[in-house]
Amino acid sequence: MLPRVTGSPPRVTVLMPTYNRAALLPRAIGSVLAQTHRDLRVLISDNASEDDTAAVCERYERADPRVEYSRQPTNITPVPNFSWLLSHADTEFVLMLADDDWLAPDYVERCLAAMDRDPSLAIVTGANHYAQDDRRHKLTRDLDLTERSPSRRVLRYLHGSWSSSAFYGLLRASAVRPALPISNVMGADWIFISAVVFAGRAVTTHETYLNREQGGASASFAHIAEVSGLSARAARHPHAAIAFNQFRDIAFSSSAYARLGRIRRFVLGLAAGAAIVTGHPLDFAWDTFGPFIVDPRIERFTRPLLDRWRARRPV
Repeated sequence: MLPRVTGSPPRVTVLMPTYNRAALLPRAIGSVLAQTHRDLRVLISDNASEDDTAAVCERYERADPRVEYSRQPTNITPVPNFSWLLSHADTEFVLMLADDDWLAPDYVERCLAAMDRDPSLAIVTGANHYAQDDRRHKLTRDLDLTERSPSRRVLRYLHGSWSSSAFYGLLRASAVRPALPISNVMGADWIFISAVVFAGRAVTTHETYLNREQGGASASFAHIAEVSGLSARAARHPHAAIAFNQFRDIAFSSSAYARLGRIRRFVLGLAAGAAIVTGHPLDFAWDTFGPFIVDPRIERFTRPLLDRWRARRPV
């Protein structure tokens, strides 16, 4: 029996980019269709998968009218696939869900309620957890970007470590549109979310949570560069590339910052690059010295220190 939905248009589209994930897709799709907020749309974009992903998606599309499945004729790499989904959503709110993650049953309901209480919000996300030993562990920092100044929100976002949690929150579509298309560069998610938080505030609600799978397409910068077709230099010095790309987007490229004017855009772009450098000094140091630390000839000396350092950092 098909689920009952109301006659009014849905307010939320859940966007699911996927590639060769037939085994885990049922968990992700099922978590969306089981939401307590049932009036939603599910839009899946298959990036030319070579496994049984198409068969899985078509089965859900036949069974539930809320599911719409599309397949790219060729693999367009992840970031353009994200942009394609965002550009095809016509609802008031959108929610990006990775094909190996899954939502708590009340995720959409709780995030939507927070949005309705405060129209100034552009992003609301639940707590981010990953499963290990049948327990949930906190994965990322809570979003807390509530400054009245759009520029200050952008700089605090870039100085902090909020990228992953923000990208998979409920987003207000009016704040998303000026940020499109997403540039296919290192740090594309940082650039996109910076433009969204320039349009509105971002918070975390602890009333619900998103389950995250460790690893996946963003397991390392080298893997990101490989699957996205980026240069070897971007993979070797990812945070320098992110800082430069962020500066360029704010200062020259994105229409999201047009109201600032040329001079203020340029100044904010410089400040944004500096915020990334000052906010992630250990990451810049690792980009430079990390390859020597993990060299097999000295790794047995550095591995205990490296493991201790990683244990103190969020995943």
